[in-house]
Amino acid sequence: MTADLVSTLAGLAVVLTVGSAGYFNRSIDRSGFVAGLLVGIVFVLGGGLPATFMLITFFLVGSAFTKYKYGLKEELGAAELKGGARTWKNVAANLLFPTSMLLLYSLTSWEPAMLAFVSSLAGALSDTLGSEIGVLSTDPPIMIHTLRRVPPGTSGAISPLGTLASLIGALLIAIEAFSFSMIGPNQLLLAVSLGFSCSLIDSLLGALLQVRYRCVEEDRIVEDPSLCNGSARPVRGLKWLDNHAVNLISTGVVALISTATGVVL
Repeated sequence: MTADLVSTLAGLAVVLTVGSAGYFNRSIDRSGFVAGLLVGIVFVLGGGLPATFMLITFFLVGSAFTKYKYGLKEELGAAELKGGARTWKNVAANLLFPTSMLLLYSLTSWEPAMLAFVSSLAGALSDTLGSEIGVLSTDPPIMIHTLRRVPPGTSGAISPLGTLASLIGALLIAIEAFSFSMIGPNQLLLAVSLGFSCSLIDSLLGALLQVRYRCVEEDRIVEDPSLCNGSARPVRGLKWLDNHAVNLISTGVVALISTATGVVL
C-alpha cells in the first residue's frame, strides 16, 4: 500500500475509534456520532492526519470540559442537556464552517481557505471552553454589553476565567496547526485573534439577539423550552436564534473575516 493510503486508513480508524468511545462514554448521542463520523471523513480526506488530529483535539478537549463538574453545572442551570451528550446540532453548529473551509482548501489549495479553517475551528473550541469553564467561575460574570452582574450560565455573560479559557482554546488549535505547517508564523497570531473573537461574537449575539423563554408554570426565564416543566413562551430575542444558531453564525463570521483577511494579506 502507498503511504497516502496508509495515512488515510489510519485517519479513518482514529476517527471511528474516538467517535465510538465518545458514543459509549455518552459524550455524543447517536445523531452526534453519525454527524461526527461524516465530518471526520472530510477531515481525513481533505486534510490528512494533521487535520484529523486537530478534530480529535477539539472533540476530546471540548467533551472533557463539558463533563467536568457536570453536577455543579446542572445546579446552576448551565449544563448541556442529555448528560452532556452532544447531538448532530452541536456538530453542525460548531463544525459546519471549519469543515467547509477545509473542503474548499483541499479542492483548490486556496490559502485564505486554510486560514479560515484554522481560525473557525479555533473559534469553535474557544467558545466551547469559554462556556464550559467560565460558568464555574467563583466571581459572578458580567454581561458583555452592559457590564451588569448576572447569574453564571447566562448567555452573553463573560468572566475572567471564561475569557482566559477562550484564549487558551484558540491558542491550542492555532499552535497545533502551526506545528503541522498548516499556517505560518504571521498567520499564527491572526488565527488566535480571530479564533478568540469567535467567543466574543457569540457572547454579543447571546446577549442581544438570542431567544429567551418564560416557563409559564414556574415563572422563570430559560434559553431552552425543554427545561420547563410545562409550557413555555418566547419573551425576548429572535425565535429562531437559539444557542446552536448563535454558534453557527459566530464560526461563520470568523470564517468570513478570516477569508477576507487572507485575501488582503
